[in-house]
Amino acid sequence: MSALPARSSIPSDTILTTLPRAVWFSAVGEPLTHSELDEVRGYLRGIRHPDAEIHCADGWGDAKAITVATNWRRDWWQTEHSEEQRLLALASQRFGTDAVMQRLTSIMEGGADLFLGPAAVASARAGVADSALARSAAGAASQSLHQFGLAMLVGESSEHFFAIKFRLFLAGRWPLSLNDNTFNIF
Repeated sequence: MSALPARSSIPSDTILTTLPRAVWFSAVGEPLTHSELDEVRGYLRGIRHPDAEIHCADGWGDAKAITVATNWRRDWWQTEHSEEQRLLALASQRFGTDAVMQRLTSIMEGGADLFLGPAAVASARAGVADSALARSAAGAASQSLHQFGLAMLVGESSEHFFAIKFRLFLAGRWPLSLNDNTFNIF
């Protein structure tokens, strides 16, 4: 068993400085590519719903309807939440709670600035002037960045379901939710 790094040796945060600026929400509404379908299937295996159907929202109105639907799967949310808690506990044990929280706060604050403009532009280009929906999209991307950052901080692989989910955002998508037995992505 390898020794844990010293609490002061938290890796430097280069996530925000290496992210592209023009990709966010650039592919919403387009058909999923074969590689994106493979990524979605990998994510679904990670959240223990490999047999879920995949639905690609065809517009911002469809995406909004999905985000406010009441039939979303609580077990999907709980799986993500439990994994965040597991990763946070591991990171805190390795690096100290204060250092981890400072890093995650930095990621979340930077992500908010990074995602809101592109979400607003993408929705406006589609003729949708709904600032709350753009904020929801940006918030989802920021949350995914937080999850990805946490997974990378503790050394999870690039096939961890948080990494896969964030790659979908990088591909210009917006993973929406698991409703009944259908995973929705825009």
